[in-house]
Amino acid sequence: MDSLRRQRTHGVRLSAKARRWAVILIAVAAIVLFFRICGRLYHSGQGRDDWGANLIAEVDQKYSCASQPLDASVWSARASHGTQPFAIIPAAVRTADRNMLPVVAGQPVCIRVVVPPIKPAGMLARQEKEMVELFQTIPSEPGLWDSITLDAVGQSSGISIPVQLQPVAHANMARRNTVHVYEGELQAYDADVFAISGVVEYRDAAWNYEQPASLPDEYKPERISVLRDAQIRVSVPRASSFHPENHMRLPVCQRTDEPGRWVQPATLPFAAEAHGQPLYGGKVWLPYRCRLRSYTYSAFLQCLDDYRPFSPETTGKYTVHWFGDTNSRRALKKITSLGQWCSGIMASRPQCLCDDSGEAFPRFTGQNTVRDTLLELNDEDGGWSVRENGMVKNRGIQSTLAQVYYHRWEGLTQYNSGRWQDVFKPSALGLYPQANLVVISIGNMDVSFTQFLEYTRQLNELVVLLQSAYDEQHIVLRMPQYFCCRAPSGNPPRRMQKDRNRLYGDYARRLFELHFGSRLHVWDVSGIAETLPLEQRRDVAGCAVNTVPSEIVDLENLQLMNGICNAASLRSKPKPDGWRQDPANIELA
Repeated sequence: MDSLRRQRTHGVRLSAKARRWAVILIAVAAIVLFFRICGRLYHSGQGRDDWGANLIAEVDQKYSCASQPLDASVWSARASHGTQPFAIIPAAVRTADRNMLPVVAGQPVCIRVVVPPIKPAGMLARQEKEMVELFQTIPSEPGLWDSITLDAVGQSSGISIPVQLQPVAHANMARRNTVHVYEGELQAYDADVFAISGVVEYRDAAWNYEQPASLPDEYKPERISVLRDAQIRVSVPRASSFHPENHMRLPVCQRTDEPGRWVQPATLPFAAEAHGQPLYGGKVWLPYRCRLRSYTYSAFLQCLDDYRPFSPETTGKYTVHWFGDTNSRRALKKITSLGQWCSGIMASRPQCLCDDSGEAFPRFTGQNTVRDTLLELNDEDGGWSVRENGMVKNRGIQSTLAQVYYHRWEGLTQYNSGRWQDVFKPSALGLYPQANLVVISIGNMDVSFTQFLEYTRQLNELVVLLQSAYDEQHIVLRMPQYFCCRAPSGNPPRRMQKDRNRLYGDYARRLFELHFGSRLHVWDVSGIAETLPLEQRRDVAGCAVNTVPSEIVDLENLQLMNGICNAASLRSKPKPDGWRQDPANIELA
């Protein structure tokens, strides 16, 4: 009996021990579940900044270029395809009617373009030698022999997504007269069927016409065919941050280089124009990962005065030092007129669409004869120049909120009125209030009039001068304007070209990132024009000086305002009095 009791008691002890372990395991499971729920709530609520990024990180990479081996047969494409350039979607699968590759939003899809050589029969050695002397690749991209424009176009939405191509890693890419292969990845975020469309603008490095005698005779792009007419079907889950119904739940943009696309407002579940989004060609530009907050120009000036973004100084009038060309002048015309310049029905005037160099503008001169201008601005009167080329103007405004010292230049070229380096001397900068923020616009004139290696040397010198003159201030680097769809023009000819503009800008971006780090803000205006449908890009390209219409200037400025005033470092600062009384400043939930 005692033995049996001991056995039962021992059995009870085992059951109690098991129960204790069960309680511990349940508690651990509850804690894990609790943190998982909290994590999901965080990413769907306060952590919306990471919402889209998390979805992208989780998408399948099986269609990426790294996962799609290059078919060796492409190197004999001349035998099978003649001289016709063509595109391949390696992962495409054949369906009953055509190749249709289904993907989810953000999933990378590899696209390759094959350009067989086109060597005219009987070409003399002398002629080939002349080609070598006139046209060479740029040192930063030694394998970029062919200039290619490639887009994925939504068949229902009309959304156009540029595909950035790079030379593949292969020994053939070091040679001129051979098959060339380029690859890039499409990441589409809108539900649609996307077809690939593109052209080869120039072959054999003829796109890099920086030598004095190397301008092309004419612009004759070659159409790119798509192997088996393959297309890509993109689906967007309703819970995705990229679904149109969730766009207004995205965080406000905090960068000046967010990628986006042009969308028909009628397809959106919200009234984009009602929130102050500029329209162009009946479309609105929306970023993918964030939403543009609607700033009036008055609200932007209030932001500079009340928030003093990125400023190491807390007293005095907020001052911007702005070094730029014609595109900067157009941006400042919008800011100083509080958006009235070239607005409404006036936007169709020639100076609003393209070249405003001959326009008399009462607020400041801004032409080549006036290189240095000091502007005073407030939220009611806009801005007026109070000093031009050192001469004091007999005018001013009351209650100045901000100042802009604007130096009008032709980039880092010989076409400035003096040495561009001299403007950064302490004796020159000392004539104007100390900067709280610096805007540098380069590339447009440099592409036009400077060879690439000389440009890199001048750019290195600029960085040294900026580091000396602005050791604490944040730097906004305005990228070159997008260019496409025509041969260069002008006298002297402006040697702009799509890939030249991109490579000059990319080199500046990398160099500034290296030297200025977190103090750098890249203002990528080129991405706005590049995502226009090709027909509208051609319309914009008709401007000889490569400026954009005034409606796009508004959008470029809105991009800048969001990057400056929505920065994470400002979120903890209190809203100034009256800030929320302006409907344009209300953040949408």
